Amino acid sequence: MDQRNLISSIIWFLLAAFVLIISLSLGVGALNNPQAGFMPFWTGLLVIIFSLVLFAMTYRKRSVAVRWVDLWHKVSWRKIVVVAACLAIYAVVLPWAGYLIATGVLMTLLFRLSSMKIWTTAFSAALSVGFSYGLFHFILKTPLPRGIWGF
Repeated sequence: MDQRNLISSIIWFLLAAFVLIISLSLGVGALNNPQAGFMPFWTGLLVIIFSLVLFAMTYRKRSVAVRWVDLWHKVSWRKIVVVAACLAIYAVVLPWAGYLIATGVLMTLLFRLSSMKIWTTAFSAALSVGFSYGLFHFILKTPLPRGIWGF
């Protein structure tokens, strides 16, 4: 069994439980009237579920021993730096360009990093931006940055 998965699932479980407890003290609210702890609560709950699934799957699966050195063996540092730079630029450009344009460009760049075809990238970026915009603007009634073009 892979000890890295066991350890990481326990760490994520504990971190998510902490976030869940803190978010409850902030107040969760309702879907049409979210409080400060709404997003952290649901995110923490999802992370708890996923960490329990990972723990169960790893515990049940008997595999060969994995060395800690293998953890960094195939890491693409170039992609990590590019993603960090994209996120930093996104944070700066977001108020100026607006949510739809800035997030659309960011998602397109991030999907392209995973070597998707251009049409799949464009479709996936449009779908993710549309879904997130619909969630925050229409369902949660959260104001999003409009940018200089007004959308």
